[in-house]
Order: sequence, then C-alpha cells, then structure tokens
Amino acid sequence: MSDTADRCRQFAKRAAAEFLREQENNAPIAPDERNPACVLAQNKQGRWMRLDFTPFQASVKRADAAGFFSAVGGTNELLTAYEKARRALPFEMDISHGMDRVSAYASQFLDAILARASTLSDHQARGIAAFVAPLDIYTSVKACESLFYSHADLALLELAEQQDWQLHFDHLAMRCGCDTYRDAQRVVQLLVDHHGYAPAQLKSEVFYQFPDGWNAYPLYKILDNGQVLRLFIDQSDGSRPAQIIQHWNYVYGYTAHHLGIRASMVNTDGHRQSVRLSQLIESLQDKKVQVMTPTGMYTGGLLLQVFTKPQLNMDLPDDVLSHLTAVQPELTTTIRNAKLLEMVARRECPIHLAQDYFALYGLRYDADLPLHSVTYYQYFLPNQAAHVINSSVQAQSA
Repeated sequence: MSDTADRCRQFAKRAAAEFLREQENNAPIAPDERNPACVLAQNKQGRWMRLDFTPFQASVKRADAAGFFSAVGGTNELLTAYEKARRALPFEMDISHGMDRVSAYASQFLDAILARASTLSDHQARGIAAFVAPLDIYTSVKACESLFYSHADLALLELAEQQDWQLHFDHLAMRCGCDTYRDAQRVVQLLVDHHGYAPAQLKSEVFYQFPDGWNAYPLYKILDNGQVLRLFIDQSDGSRPAQIIQHWNYVYGYTAHHLGIRASMVNTDGHRQSVRLSQLIESLQDKKVQVMTPTGMYTGGLLLQVFTKPQLNMDLPDDVLSHLTAVQPELTTTIRNAKLLEMVARRECPIHLAQDYFALYGLRYDADLPLHSVTYYQYFLPNQAAHVINSSVQAQSA
C-alpha cells in the first residue's frame, strides 16, 4: 500500500469512528467489524449497506472556470462566458464518432436552452455565474445548461440567496448511449485525458452495474480551491434496446440528466452544517416546485437525496417521436422528462477532520471559506443512483 493510500485509509478509520460516536441512534448504523474504514447502514428492505469513508486519491487540479465566469455582470456576459468556456477544451461532441447516434434535434434542444438563457435577468445571470465560477470548465458548462433550462434549479438559487445558504455543486449525471458502442467509456476517456478526472481507487466505486439494464462510471476531481467534483457517466446495456438512458442521449445529446446540489449553513458555534433535506424540500415546495420520493434516510445523514419533478419537454419533433415509437411506444412519454434537479444532503465533518482531509491533498483548510465543505461520505450509493432513473421514468405525468 502506498503512503497516500495508507494516509487515506487512516483518515477513513478516524472518520468512521467519529461518525459512530456522533450517531444519535436515529438510524440503524453499525461499525463494520471487517473494515474499520467503513460503517454499515441497514436500509428499509433490511439489507446492510457498506459505506466506505476512504477519500478518493487524486492530484489537485486548477479551478479553471473562474477565468470565464468570475467577472460576469449580466446575461449577455454570462452567455459569452459559457461559449468561451465551451470552446476552451474538447467536449463530447468533439469526440470522433461521439455524435453518430445522437439526433439532429439534440442541437436544436441546446439552442433552445441558450435562447431561454437570453431571457434571464442580469441578477439571475450573476447568481448562475457565482455558482459555476468555482468549478472546472466541464462542470461549469454542463451546470450552466442545467441552470438555464430548469425552473427548479433557478428556484433553488433564489431560495439560497433568501435563506443565506451556501450552495455546493455535488455532482452531475451524464447520460451517454449504449455499451455496445462503448459510448460511456469514450466519454470517460475524454474526461480523464482532457479534463483531469480520475476513477476512485476503491474497486467498488469504479463501475456500477444495475439489474434493470444500465451501467455507470463514477469519476472524481478536487480543485485547488477545495471544491470536490463528482461525475456519474451512465449508459444503457447493449442487451436492453428499450432501456431509457440511450434514448435520452439520442434525443437530448450530452446535456446532463440532472445536476446535484447540496446546501450548507454556519451554525451558532461557527461550524458548517448541512441544510436538512426536509428543509430543502419544504422550502422548494413553498416555491411551487414539486419533489419526488426522498431516499437515503437509513444512512444517518451520510447521503440523502430527493429529485424534483422532471422538467417536461413537449416540443419533440415528429421524426424523433417516430424513432422512439419504433423502439417502444411508451418511450414517447417517458423521454419528455428532460431534466431533473437533485437536492443532496451530506453530513459535514467536524473541523479537525476537515483539516486532516484537506491535508491529504496538500491543501490548507480554512473554516471561513464556504467552499471548504468536507463531508464524511464522498461517493454515490448504487441503489440510490438507481432511484434517479426510476424517479425519472415513473414521473410520466409530472
């Protein structure tokens, strides 16, 4: 075991022990006797899930979106910054054969997103720019597209300003095509080679295979400002021609399936804590944003998630509808669920663990910097990742 791997594992042991001491017996959480870097959580079905606290290993990368978005003053400047960032590095549409199985409508869909963005107020544009400026080029571009399109995302930005919450980028889920053509693998290679992402060193976090016909590659990155970035690159299995992810990719291209955002606030003791998921749900409902069924309550706050009702797209052209009908008639309904917002709550570490976490990457922790949010659990949970797709498909009448 390398020195870095050993330090990550020792941190995980301390974090697991600290978390177990903090537990208030409000969830079935137990130590993992076989691996002290993990804890066990029992879900509603009675199955014990292992949550590994070992941080991902990665070299620190530059927060290169700031050069495009940090000085945005209004809507036109935001759109200009977006276009410049999009041209700065290769994206999926720049990959050889990357667009072979994507519809012509996908470009029209993106054009419509940008046209909608031109109607944003300067105040909204500054809010979007402030959210994406601390990110990297890839996530800033994809997050802009989501924020331009989704009413729920914009409502959350407005809510955070009103409540004095700090919003944190948590992750993006990217819908690719089909593993027959290695579509997700090609995108993963792009992200590793050109955008500085890396898979986790934990075998359990490198590749997810789901029983209902899709698979995914999680990728990770930490920036020099302390921002952690997570990507979820998913595709359909070649043996499942009606599985929806490949059809989302065909219709909408490489826009994100959803943007995951979490919120934090500083408590009266001066410590950062996660905004409760229940509070996020209630506050968004007050803004007439409907949500799906929350998940993750069994994790003791390590990872809780809820998805808003999908943003519906009723403008699909006839040729796209005919293509979908030929595969499976039901796809014409489910594929209209174009975009979700995911709200995430992850339990924050105490300051002494946050200091140790940043030290693993050669960074100095500063409790006064909102970006310096350190959570106990860094990864995804496969059964909760599946909840995303199931929520999307089931929300046919959203």
